[in-house]
Amino acid sequence: MIWTREQAKALTDRALSYSKAEETQVVLTGGDRANVRFARNSVTTAGASSGYSLAIVAKFGQKSGTVTASEFSDASLQRAARNAEEIARLSPDNPEAMPMLGAQTYAALNPYFEDAAGATPDWRANAVKAAIDEARTKNVVAAGFVETSAQIQAVATSKGQFGYGRFTAADYNLTARTPDGSGSGWASKSYNELRLLDPVRLAGAAIDKAARSQNPTAIEPGKYTVVLEPAAMADLIVNLIFAADARQSDEGRSFFSKKGGGTRLGEQIVGEKVRLYSDPAHPLAPSLPFDGQGLPVKKIDWIDKGVLKNLSYSRFWAQKQGKEPTPNPGNLIMDGGTATMDDLIRGVERGVLVTRFWYIRSLDPQTLLVTGLTRDGLFLIEKGKVTRPVKNMRWNESPVFALNNLDAMTAPERTVSGEGVGGSGFAVVCPAARIREFTFTSGSDAV
Repeated sequence: MIWTREQAKALTDRALSYSKAEETQVVLTGGDRANVRFARNSVTTAGASSGYSLAIVAKFGQKSGTVTASEFSDASLQRAARNAEEIARLSPDNPEAMPMLGAQTYAALNPYFEDAAGATPDWRANAVKAAIDEARTKNVVAAGFVETSAQIQAVATSKGQFGYGRFTAADYNLTARTPDGSGSGWASKSYNELRLLDPVRLAGAAIDKAARSQNPTAIEPGKYTVVLEPAAMADLIVNLIFAADARQSDEGRSFFSKKGGGTRLGEQIVGEKVRLYSDPAHPLAPSLPFDGQGLPVKKIDWIDKGVLKNLSYSRFWAQKQGKEPTPNPGNLIMDGGTATMDDLIRGVERGVLVTRFWYIRSLDPQTLLVTGLTRDGLFLIEKGKVTRPVKNMRWNESPVFALNNLDAMTAPERTVSGEGVGGSGFAVVCPAARIREFTFTSGSDAV
C-alpha cells in the first residue's frame, strides 16, 4: 500500500521541523512499481520495488541547497537538513530565486485507479505471454516491458504549503523484429487505468507491422504527403508547445517572438483545425492537482483554431512582467477529427505512412525547425493504398509548417511518442493526421 496523505504529512512536518534555514521546501515521491521485461521472445527479468525519497531544499536569501534522503529516521532527516543548509550557504546567489510558496488551494483531481494499483503478477505475466506467443507464431523476435505502478507526490514548505496526490500508471512497450533484421514494428501505450491497456491488441499491431515492413526498398527523399500515426504526431506537438516559453519570446529568441518586439500572442500561427490545450481533468490523461513546485495546475488553452492563446511564464518571469505564473502542465491534448486511418490513407495519391519518429533534435529555434528519423515501419502509399515497405528516412520539418499543412485527423487517443513522451508524469492525447508536403531530406539504412 502506498503512503496515505496522513503519513506523508507526518513525514514532511517532521522534516520541516528539523530545518534551520530561512525557508525550506520538502518534496516526497515514491510508491510501488512492478514489471516484467522480455527479449528474444523470453522473459528476462521480473520484479517489484517499493520505496520513497525526500528532497529537502534549504534556502537563505538567494542561496539554496538540496539534499535527497531515502532513510527517514530522525537522525537521517536532521543530517540531511544540515547538509542542505551547508550546501546553501556555500552556493552563489541565484538572482532569479523566488520565495517559496505558502498555502495553496488545489482542485479535487483523481489520476489514481484501483485496477492499476492492484495489478497482479499474473496480469503482467499474461500480458507478456500474449506478446511472446504472437511473436513465435508470426516468426518475429519481440522485446519490451510491462510495468504497473502506484505512486504519491507530496510537497510542503515552511511557509504553510502542503499538497498530496497519488496516481497510477500501466505502461506497455514492445519492439518486434523479423529474424533477418530488415523488418521492425513498435507499439507503446501508457494509461492511468489498467482497463484501458490492451496488451493483446498492441502486440498484434507491432508484430504485424514488423512482418509487413520486411525487406524495404528505398525511395527518393523529397516532399511527401504523410499519414502520421499518433506516436509520430505527438512528437510534433510536444516540440511546439515545449518551445512556447514567454521569456524566450519576450527576449526575441523564439518563433513566438514578434518582429520589432513583443510576442505573437493572439496571432494565427497554424491551421484553423488545430486546438492544443492542457487539462488536468481530461478523462484519458488525469494529472495531479499541483506541479513540481506546488503550483495548482489548471486548464490552459495553448492554441485554439490555430491562434496562439498562451505562453508559459516561470514564477520569476511572471513577476518581472506582471503576469500570473504558469503551472507546469501534466498533459498535452490535441483535438482530432472524424476520419479513420483508412480515410487518411485513402486520401493520399502518393505519400508515406509513418509509425513513429526518433532522435529528434532542434535545428533552428526561430522557426522551430527540427530533424529526426523515421523508425519501426515506414510504408509507401500509392493511389490511396499502402503498397510496400520503404527504408527509413531523415526528415527536417517545423511543427509549425506541418500543422499549417494539416489536412485531416482521426479521433484523439492516449499516446506515447516515439521519443518516449507521454508516460506517467506527462500524458499526451492526440490523433493520427494527414499532412501535406512533409520534407524528407535523405535516406537511412537504420531499421
